Amino acid sequence: MYYRHELDYTYPERSDAHMVELKRTHPIELDENYSYMPRGAWFRIKRALVAILLHLVVFPLTHLTHGLRIYGRKNLRKHRKELKNGAITVSNHVFLWDYLCVLKAIRPHISYFPAWKPNFESGFSPFMRILGGMPIPEGNIHAMAAFKHGLDEVAASKRWMHVFPEGSLWKFYPDIRPLKLSAFNYAVKYEKPLIPISMSFRPRKGFRKIFGRGPFVDLHIAEPIYADKSLKPHAAAEELRARAYHIMQEMNGICPGDPTYNENQNIDNYRKTM
Repeated sequence: MYYRHELDYTYPERSDAHMVELKRTHPIELDENYSYMPRGAWFRIKRALVAILLHLVVFPLTHLTHGLRIYGRKNLRKHRKELKNGAITVSNHVFLWDYLCVLKAIRPHISYFPAWKPNFESGFSPFMRILGGMPIPEGNIHAMAAFKHGLDEVAASKRWMHVFPEGSLWKFYPDIRPLKLSAFNYAVKYEKPLIPISMSFRPRKGFRKIFGRGPFVDLHIAEPIYADKSLKPHAAAEELRARAYHIMQEMNGICPGDPTYNENQNIDNYRKTM
């Protein structure tokens, strides 16, 4: 399970720094009037059409091009009653299609997800919005207040939310980087179950080498975990983060005592392992 590729990638020094540069062709202004949680009849129709496209085309492609294997769907079925009022999923962020793999894993749910603003200024923008993307504003307190209100609406509507708490995409990085606290604050604030998901890799083999050089993907779904209500909110989020981090590492075959097992959530102290 714990496969380390030999691809020639240079990862940034900070664990939350971006290694993917996007061409910004559609600049957007994020203010208090921006619709962070898209809604309306036309949006629902487009979302329904995209759901059909996902099931008929995109999900089969994830198996063909990335060799996707999913483990732990039984954990979602087992806790169906607890998850009917919404949930927050978290995962490592390791390749361009990883969110689509998450959607395949948690189907029939299509989450909303906070994301880096430049993603919405690129050619991916229309698809990200339909899939529930919510651009994160920077440097504008009124825009941030409206963004947080959008998150409140997602939680109140009992929809699912997905967060990449590592903060950036590192292509096929095999270890779990430090997790930012925001996703776990959401789980505490909204009293939602949190589902750790991790993606690990195996060698690309056979004819599917023609579809790319990246390794094949194994996606693992843990059982839902819950915040400790005996703790104050900040402490509860910290404890939940530490628990999720441990679970994600173990699902990737990284256990206490291994050289790359990490307990430190301080981004400034993290040292790259590749």
